[in-house]
Amino acid sequence: RATWYGHMVHIKLTYFPIQGPAEPTRLALAIAGIPFEDVRVGRDQMLAMREAGTLTPSGCAGSQLPLLEVDGKPLMQSGAQAVYCAKLAGLYPTDAWEAAKCDEASQFINQDIRGRCIEPTMRCPEEEKPKLRSALYETQLPEKFAILEKMLSATGFLVGKSLSLADLQLYVLLNWIGMGTLDGVAPDVITRFDNLTAFVKRINEMEEVKAWNAKNNPKLPWL
Repeated sequence: RATWYGHMVHIKLTYFPIQGPAEPTRLALAIAGIPFEDVRVGRDQMLAMREAGTLTPSGCAGSQLPLLEVDGKPLMQSGAQAVYCAKLAGLYPTDAWEAAKCDEASQFINQDIRGRCIEPTMRCPEEEKPKLRSALYETQLPEKFAILEKMLSATGFLVGKSLSLADLQLYVLLNWIGMGTLDGVAPDVITRFDNLTAFVKRINEMEEVKAWNAKNNPKLPWL
């Protein structure tokens, strides 16, 4: 149970047995040593939850996994879940400006890179995929990573001088790519950038992250 404003809360996070959009939330809790129920379900279980109405709770904006429950109260949308748990973990800035910069970086990672660059190459017809993946590897990702490389140059973190949710979002994205998940996109699209490479290695070596990956992510570390 985690303490939030002096109150003990019970946290349950339900998602598929992959990293995906739930992983930044899991990492935030794991790094802070906050206990939580890490529930992993298959497609059939997810469909049963949907049929039972578990994924369409009243007052929630969403209808799919991941599902976060805090003392039984549901919270949908992975971004909102990650921010909530990062605040519990002390990994979300308390300063209004730095919080906005954390959101800016997270949105860049999840919207500009994952949503606008990568996801179209996953939804396209198979005959178009090689061309789109080539553009992703040769042009789109290097352009985006150059921006992140520059952001990391001052302190090694995306925002301020310490780890934040934005860094966890980046770490999960780089692992997803680095593990070779995307056909046609080799890991050297990351390792050609010195700061990105050092960043991944630094997070890998955090004791809490090392223990979490050893238990839950057999393909990590890839670097």
